[in-house]
This record gives sequence, C-alpha cells and structure tokens, in this order.
Amino acid sequence: MLFYFSATGNCLYAAKTLSSSLNEPIVNIAEAIKKNDFHYTIQSGEKVGFLFPIYAWGLPKPVVTFLKKMELCCDTSLYTFAVATCGDNIGLAMNQFEKLLKKKKIQLNSGFSLPMPDNYVVLFDVAPQEKQKDMLQKADKLLQKISKMVLLEKNRFFRVQKGRFPFFKSTVIHFLFFKFYTNTKRFYATGDCIGCGKCEAICPCSMIHIQSERPHWKKGNCYMCLACLNRCPKKAIQYTKQTEKHGRYQNPNVSGL
Repeated sequence: MLFYFSATGNCLYAAKTLSSSLNEPIVNIAEAIKKNDFHYTIQSGEKVGFLFPIYAWGLPKPVVTFLKKMELCCDTSLYTFAVATCGDNIGLAMNQFEKLLKKKKIQLNSGFSLPMPDNYVVLFDVAPQEKQKDMLQKADKLLQKISKMVLLEKNRFFRVQKGRFPFFKSTVIHFLFFKFYTNTKRFYATGDCIGCGKCEAICPCSMIHIQSERPHWKKGNCYMCLACLNRCPKKAIQYTKQTEKHGRYQNPNVSGL
C-alpha cells in the first residue's frame, strides 16, 4: 500500500509508477485526512510506501498529521520505504520522517530522495521546459531503481541527498517558512478568474470557498502546497505580485489534474 501527498502531480506520478511495478494500491493522504480515514490493514507480503514532497527542507503538514493518526494492522513484520520528491536536496526531512514512524513503532527500511521539477513559484520561476523534461526522464530511471530495491526488501538502505547545512535548513529555514509563508491573506485572484471553482475543489485543506463566482481564502494557515496557484486554468491565482511574473508547473505525465 502506497500513501502519497501530491499537489501538482509529482508524487502522484511517482506513486502510480511504483504502484504499477510493485502491484500495490495507492492512498491519497489529503483525501484520507478529509474522510478521517486512518486505519489500514496490511496483507502479508504487502509493501508500505510513503511518497511526499519536501517543503523548505522539511515535511508537509498533512504528512505529519497523517502519520500521527495512522494505524496499520498487520500480522507479520512490515517492509516500509519512503520517497521524497524535491527540487534538489531534502536536508534532514527523511530523518524527521523516520522519527515519526518510530513513534508508531514502525521501522523505516529504506528511503530515497527523488529530484523533480519544483512548483514553488512564490520565490522563483519554474525551470525551462528542457530542464523539466531532463529531470523527469532521470526521475523515471531512478523510480525503476527504487522499485528494484523495494522488491529486494533492502534494509537500512538510504539514498538521499541532504545537501549542505542540512540541520540549519530543516530546522531554522523550515520553521521560518511555516511562520511567514503559509498565511492565506497573501493569496488573491486577478480579473482573469472565471469562477470555475477548481481551486475550491482541489484545495487539500479546504481553505478556499467560492463566493459570487470568486475564490475567497479562509483566515489562517494553509498547507502552502500551491495546488490552487499552479493548477488554475487561467493562471489567475497569485501569492503576492511576485507570482504574476512566474510560470506554473504541473507534472505533464499525470492526466486529470
């Protein structure tokens, strides 16, 4: 069983790819949280995988929420692995994930970082198309290797790129990110908005509501997944004036986003 959180398709694509090669079903973490669905029965021989993006060298809030409430029922020992998608490196995020699993008395057998095109257009523009294509091709090859390692049930097998100053990135920068960059008051819709309601439908934390054919954000902190911003069909949703200058990203290999 593969649990994934995905806003713009990278982790969904990775989950579908591994689901096909490992013959494992996939579970959407965001939907599970909305449905209050945290109890799962794992069959003998079934692998348990977690796929999630890296947010400022740390874990996304819904992944942390899900892990704290998750209950896995299994008659035999579990083989677990994690895949963290990232623009470049993941700091100590995999260590943080492993600690959360240990609190549930579950051992993380293997972990991998998977570089893919970044969607964080709040601070920088999306990568050129050629670079995106190259990253996705390399990701496919790495997913094949990950599948082989999981099928072999490699234990204590970690292939992650932590990058420079991982402790500082995963503590100080990650803390500052969630303190200053997750407030919904900076979101707005331009005159290009057609009131289609897609942003409301795809928001994983239900922070968006359509009123008078315009999106309105509830006060508070969101996941900052940027699904609404990147997947708006008219590129109408912005997060400060800076994003008006930047492109948008969705994984081109995932349909229906």
